Amino acid sequence: MLAELIHPLALMKHEEWDYHPRPSNAGPDHCIRKLTYHARNAPAKSPSGRFLIVLDDSSWHEELVLNWIAKSTFHLHSQQLELICATTTFNGQPYEITGHIDGIVTDLLATDRLLELKAVEHFTFIRYAEGNYPINYFVQVVFYLVGLAALNPHIDEALLLIKNKNQSAFLEYRLRYDRDNDRLTVLEITHSTGARLYPDQDFVGLYKEALSRFEEVERHREEGTLPNRPYPNAENYHCEYCPYQFCWEGAEQISVEGVSELRSELVPPVEEFLTLQTELAQLTPKQKRLESLKQQFKLELRTQGVNRAEGHGVYIASSPYAQKKLDQSKLSQSVIERATVTETYTRFSAGRLSIASDTAKPKRRSPLKKPKPAA
Repeated sequence: MLAELIHPLALMKHEEWDYHPRPSNAGPDHCIRKLTYHARNAPAKSPSGRFLIVLDDSSWHEELVLNWIAKSTFHLHSQQLELICATTTFNGQPYEITGHIDGIVTDLLATDRLLELKAVEHFTFIRYAEGNYPINYFVQVVFYLVGLAALNPHIDEALLLIKNKNQSAFLEYRLRYDRDNDRLTVLEITHSTGARLYPDQDFVGLYKEALSRFEEVERHREEGTLPNRPYPNAENYHCEYCPYQFCWEGAEQISVEGVSELRSELVPPVEEFLTLQTELAQLTPKQKRLESLKQQFKLELRTQGVNRAEGHGVYIASSPYAQKKLDQSKLSQSVIERATVTETYTRFSAGRLSIASDTAKPKRRSPLKKPKPAA
């Protein structure tokens, strides 16, 4: 009786939010086409009651964490303080982007830091724990730190605390923001197990890029146009969960495949990547550089719209592979045998080509690139 009642109740109480620029939708992982649909009041698919309950659960998890922090030696204050984080254009008028912070924590050395809390499901948490940065959350932190500058210019650090809702594990990112240069630095990552990393990883331009995206959405809203789809087909998980399911109707969906010519300026980084990979060094600087190169190559393949680029004796490539794992949301004593699911991943590789392969193999045009017009 009750099990089938709760989700419909959540849907009955749900109210759609009108679009407006805010810190929580400023990150680059939010589909700009989806934001434009929202800004133009396009008809959206209603969310499921289960999805709404998941969102509500996250809010309660965050509230519980705040209660635990309040019992610690940290002084928690300024909860839900409203900040003016930026000014943009919305509905043809200047618009102040505001936000409410989770709080500020002061340690025993009287150092104040912004506190931002998030609660996520298990598999998203694992992606972060394995090294994928939560860029959207970083952008939200940047907006809040910019807003805090008007009240206290000395606060330039933040703690982004992410909770695993399934297992109550925590990841903490200690961040520092250089407002003058729009540079966010990941100083320290701490796992609730006690493991620590000091990546010293910089992200430059997050604030400026976010404001540019809001301006682009506003331009498309005014002109009645749409930005290009950022994904090659509807198989991307962003599209699968998007409320604007009509987006791909009648559109040509491009398979990310084919081989393009590797740009010559990428050859030195590929050679460096291969050298570092061969050394299998345990030193953190080399590991950090190896990952940085890998991200550069992934971006190149995504930009080209291919899964392989080769030339000048080397190649870079990515290929999907499947892995079976237990879906935690389905686990119970009675249905554990049904809880095995197959997920698709992308395996990245780079290597040296044989002379015959490099010279004899014809290159296929990227499906995302248009042929040059005949003279």
